[in-house]
Amino acid sequence: MKTIKTKYTLLASCLVIALSGCALEGDTVAITAGVLSHRGIFPFFWTVVAVAAGGWTTDLVTYYGARYFREHRRVLKALSHPLAQRLMQRFLSRPLLLTAIFRFLPGARFLAPVLIATGTRVKSAAYVPITFTAAVVWATLLVSIGDKIGGLVSAVLGYVWSPRLPVVVAAAALAYYLAKVAWRYWRAR
Repeated sequence: MKTIKTKYTLLASCLVIALSGCALEGDTVAITAGVLSHRGIFPFFWTVVAVAAGGWTTDLVTYYGARYFREHRRVLKALSHPLAQRLMQRFLSRPLLLTAIFRFLPGARFLAPVLIATGTRVKSAAYVPITFTAAVVWATLLVSIGDKIGGLVSAVLGYVWSPRLPVVVAAAALAYYLAKVAWRYWRAR
């Protein structure tokens, strides 16, 4: 009985990590969770649920934060970014389309909700269900890609995968994320 409880506690902890990782980083963590799902570490369904919840959490926090802090200097700076200007030119006449697809546009994951909250008339009643649906599709897609990558690696490497592999994969994903953050910081200086 204690082993079953420990297993479910570990599973819940891993899924919480996937949820919070997707809220902070997104694509890399979602694909990594898919690889771990292929290995049998996470059940596929619950992995998709955790990844979708993490991505959707970011969408909602960014949207409501931008609505509340419309006149804050960081929000205004984000709106003056060249990507925001391109998104406004292309999608401002179709804000619901932007709401549905921004998750799939590179670089628009944090900028588009700010643009939608401050530059369009999209209300919460439309934003919430559209972004929920987009987050579920996005999570299913990326976890499936990770699952297929896990299958490819298994086919290429055979049974070389060890029980320590999830730790190695998580460490590699964290190293990639930290390198990306350091690169952005270094470039911004």
